[in-house]
Amino acid sequence: MTSDSGGSLWRRFEHDPRDPAYSGMRASDRDRAVVHDALADAYAEGRIDRDELDERAGHVDAAKTYGELLPPIEDLMADAVPARFVAAPPEDLRRQAEQYYRDKLRETFFGFLIPNLICWAIWFMTGHDYFVWPVFVTIPTLLHVLQVGGSKRRTIEGRIEKLERKQAKALEPPAPKNPKTPKKADGAAGEAILSEQEKPEQA
Repeated sequence: MTSDSGGSLWRRFEHDPRDPAYSGMRASDRDRAVVHDALADAYAEGRIDRDELDERAGHVDAAKTYGELLPPIEDLMADAVPARFVAAPPEDLRRQAEQYYRDKLRETFFGFLIPNLICWAIWFMTGHDYFVWPVFVTIPTLLHVLQVGGSKRRTIEGRIEKLERKQAKALEPPAPKNPKTPKKADGAAGEAILSEQEKPEQA
């Protein structure tokens, strides 16, 4: 794929997966479809074989974030790793953090709903006696839902801080390499050899 085709490919994503600011953001089915199209083109051009296509397609199907969508096509695009990115605007970081909270709240809700449905169904079908044991599942899972629901602001603000630190680290220039210093051990060894040579021979 040429740089021109790569440029048009990146614009098809909702957010550029090469940007470290979006690496932890959840990807959509539309984003996964873009990567599948790129893999299909690479297979048609003979750049990857059938086994590679199936393997990479499996990684795309399992990918949840933008950062996980890039590796399957990273070696197929000339501009997969651009020179640098500008910092994402604060509103984008907040949108990512709010999406993170919604995903977490949804996972917590289903973590409450599914086991409770199973436990209460078993209790009801086995005679629903006076020992209401499903409450031992309901109480802690319900408290967890209330805890996550009541910590919305703290969760979002904490996520924004984490994204800001991650972005700053990704955008900072590489540290210069330190020049090699002469090894002191060699000089010390030379002095020791010289001292041995200067010693007078003992009769």
